[in-house]
Amino acid sequence: MRLVLLFLLAVPGFSRTPSAPVHATLVSSEPAANSRQATSPARVRLVYSEPVEGRLARVTLIPGAGARLVLRAGADPRDVHAVIAPVADALAPGSYRVEWRVVSADGHPVDGTFVFAVGDTTLGSQPVPTSPPPPELEPEVEPDVWGPSVAGAPIIPAVARGLALGVLMAAAGLLLFIAFAEPNAPQVADGRIRTLTTALAIASPVLLVTHLLAWLVNTSPDHTLDAAWATSALGTSVGKIELWRAGLALFALWAWWLARRPRLALAFAAAAVAVSGASGHSAAIAPLWAIPSKAIHLLASAVWLGGLLWLVVRPAGDDPHRFATDADRVSSRALVAVIAVAFTGVVQTRLFLTAWSDVVTSPYGWFVIAKTTGLLVLVAFGAYHRQRLMPRMTAGSASDGVAMRRSVRREILVMALVILLGGLLAYVPPPGEGDEASISTQPSTS
Repeated sequence: MRLVLLFLLAVPGFSRTPSAPVHATLVSSEPAANSRQATSPARVRLVYSEPVEGRLARVTLIPGAGARLVLRAGADPRDVHAVIAPVADALAPGSYRVEWRVVSADGHPVDGTFVFAVGDTTLGSQPVPTSPPPPELEPEVEPDVWGPSVAGAPIIPAVARGLALGVLMAAAGLLLFIAFAEPNAPQVADGRIRTLTTALAIASPVLLVTHLLAWLVNTSPDHTLDAAWATSALGTSVGKIELWRAGLALFALWAWWLARRPRLALAFAAAAVAVSGASGHSAAIAPLWAIPSKAIHLLASAVWLGGLLWLVVRPAGDDPHRFATDADRVSSRALVAVIAVAFTGVVQTRLFLTAWSDVVTSPYGWFVIAKTTGLLVLVAFGAYHRQRLMPRMTAGSASDGVAMRRSVRREILVMALVILLGGLLAYVPPPGEGDEASISTQPSTS
């Protein structure tokens, strides 16, 4: 499991100076930061450490005197990491500040600035009326978040994401157990399990759309829900993933509630969970490995959560022997799910960290440790159930069945907290490769 990472910290070669957490880092630019151009550049080209959504880029030139110039920025057709903004009119001699803002492939907005000069001048003349900067001005890069934040992550979209994914996984997990239950299983005939499944199926698309709206506001340059911005954002790969996920959840609701076909509803719900693997950091960092790893991680969590709900929402006076049989079946599936969750969690953590030492030296790593702690608590619940309560239930003890339900409810509460942490972790910027690939700040001439 992920605590194996802490052991690996002691292995030589797995430690280095911690890097700054960023979503996408500017690694080079034309003109270069702090450079002096003999003539006006024909374009501004920005290259980032991660793929970016070029159609959502904003590039502005601020001269030392005169009006700001908003350039028409777009994706570089030859490089998904780059943005190009043509300069239509020749720039007059003087100093210029470039203000840029992009949305990376993981759906997170980042902005920054740097300066350059044109003609016979120096960078000491600041394009805004403030005290002159030093000749080698460090480019500024920082996440642009909406509302309250923690560790660079906006809390409102993060909580909305955690809630939406948690409810979607709960619905998919319950549908799994309903779809493959015995025909005369009392849980299927009981109204409570169907009521809960319906409630989760309704809440899933509602919460997914809520997260989509929160994401649109967070990525918007002025953090408002603008129709033009929404149209552009929904046309990006990130926006399409969000739409697909909400649409699949809506189809799952239709298949369960109207068509009354549990297995078809399960297929749609599982697809919505799997599609979620292509959102967040996995879409930008080693997607070939990260996307399937995250999809398996979420699907396994859905099986686990669905099994817990299956045990809790049962008809009153359920046969203890039947309860023990179901608990054993859920426990066996949960064991496989735990192994899958732990393994894929390690894979994702290693992909998103530049070194193992980042586990203890970066905010992203601290959240990983917190999530891992929650996973260990969940494993402890499972061991307690399997080793202590289930043998007694097999013997026909009704009181131990009550104790099992009570303990499983607590386990669900812990899992809910872990899922919310996961929603926040998806917005916390991992330690980027910006320290190794940061843009050169040395003045140059061209």
